[in-house]
Amino acid sequence: MNHQRRNLLAGLAWSLVSVGCWQCTPDSPPAIDYDQRAAQVMSDLKPQLVGTWKLQQVHVTLNGPNRINRLGLSQDTTFQDVALLTIVPAAVPRQTPVDPRYSDYEGTIQYKTKTYPVQFNMWPGTRVYSPSQQGPQAFLLFSFHFPNGTRFPEPEETFLESLGLINETFSLETTVGQPAMQWVGLNRGIQRIDFVRQP
Repeated sequence: MNHQRRNLLAGLAWSLVSVGCWQCTPDSPPAIDYDQRAAQVMSDLKPQLVGTWKLQQVHVTLNGPNRINRLGLSQDTTFQDVALLTIVPAAVPRQTPVDPRYSDYEGTIQYKTKTYPVQFNMWPGTRVYSPSQQGPQAFLLFSFHFPNGTRFPEPEETFLESLGLINETFSLETTVGQPAMQWVGLNRGIQRIDFVRQP
């Protein structure tokens, strides 16, 4: 009888230990809400982007896929203090209803004595989806924003387009609290633009 009781108690104890260990098993990590993370990145970027920026260095490369050399350069070139870019949130978002995972901006670019309207729409970069949260914060498509109608391009705007700045897709990286920003060109001649915030 004692032997049977001991076996019963041992089995009960083993069951309790098994249940206890099962409950102690580490929980699987919580699912990541990428939509929420993307919306947060867009929100965090807004105060970092808005303002006036000097295109301090524009690095143009002749190598790589889809590089376009409309300026007739014979070697990789870095242009200094190219232009001033002023960025504000778009008065009218391109998407209706507004999606917090995306952002729309507009503003002006001043090159030499001419100032032109510009715009870009922005979407989440690889940092949003990376486990280590590395990589660009966002991607953007940068273009002029002229009113509808016929216009004859001026030499200054033709230069900006030939440089590879206009109608180009860039990745974007900034650092909170730092007066610097970097765009990396993805398709045309610009390898990288280093921006410095202006007072």
